[in-house]
Amino acid sequence: MIAWKCFEMHSHTRHSDGEFTPEELLRYARKFLYDGIALTDHNTMSGLDALGPEEERIPVLPGIEWTTYYGHMLVLGADTYVDWRSARPDTIDEYTGAIKRAGGLIGIAHPFNLGGPLCTGCHWDFQVKNWDNIDYIEVWSEPHPQRHFKNHLAFQWWTDLLNQGRRLAATAGWDWHGPAEPGQTLPSATWLGLREGDFRLAGLREALGAGRVLVSSGPFPDIRLLQGEKRLYPGDTLERGPFHLRVAVDDTKRRAIWDSFDIRTERLCLVHNGKPVKSVPAASPWEESFDLAPGWIRLEGYGSLKADQDQLLFFSSPYYLG
Repeated sequence: MIAWKCFEMHSHTRHSDGEFTPEELLRYARKFLYDGIALTDHNTMSGLDALGPEEERIPVLPGIEWTTYYGHMLVLGADTYVDWRSARPDTIDEYTGAIKRAGGLIGIAHPFNLGGPLCTGCHWDFQVKNWDNIDYIEVWSEPHPQRHFKNHLAFQWWTDLLNQGRRLAATAGWDWHGPAEPGQTLPSATWLGLREGDFRLAGLREALGAGRVLVSSGPFPDIRLLQGEKRLYPGDTLERGPFHLRVAVDDTKRRAIWDSFDIRTERLCLVHNGKPVKSVPAASPWEESFDLAPGWIRLEGYGSLKADQDQLLFFSSPYYLG
């Protein structure tokens, strides 16, 4: 049984350059109806010690934002600290390998942020050779992600890497540094598919590492993909042959957070190896069978966001076709 839970995957406190205390961050996370967060202060995990008893707060995925001259990298759930200070563009694989041996998950943060002199190190300049060590790319950064051209570049880069045979999930990250109010700010949500709703660290690592990830600025895409009697989820690999897809847009989840932005889902699109296979209106559930060549697929949802039309509102991480 998979339970989808809503996370903010990139946040900061006063233990680095944020305005929040750790306790304040958790209070605001509840206001924005997150089920959990990843705490990713720059180059430190000291904020974790100030979170209070685990049973009295929402779940926190322990992490760090590696902050270097050559890029920022989100490291989540590692059992031991891996020093970032000597990493260079051509040696990053040594460090990602050490993080994986420590049980950590690795995400590339805001890869197309402006770099120096405006934000030294914010642009991704590391030369990854072993992509098996990278779990995901933060393709949507900051609230109102559709506004930012850097996110369009990151989304296309992710798509290109998938077409090269890489297996990578995608997330959204607020890069949350300070107070904001629901109804005034539109943050996206990263939905993790947890087995039996397992909020323990092992369960969170398993879901993100498996690629069971959906991202949305508004409604939740309820995707049911069946092959025979088997239900599959993002990150899974389908066998060769037909599969059955059913998608319904659930506009009840976290509606209080996005409703004031007049979001309307208008069409659903199935993408295969970077190209649309079919696009249908989202007014009613979409149910159809497909038989596609090897590669990957993802679901995308488009609609209006205030006065802006045909905006990407949500998407899934990929399913892989054998």
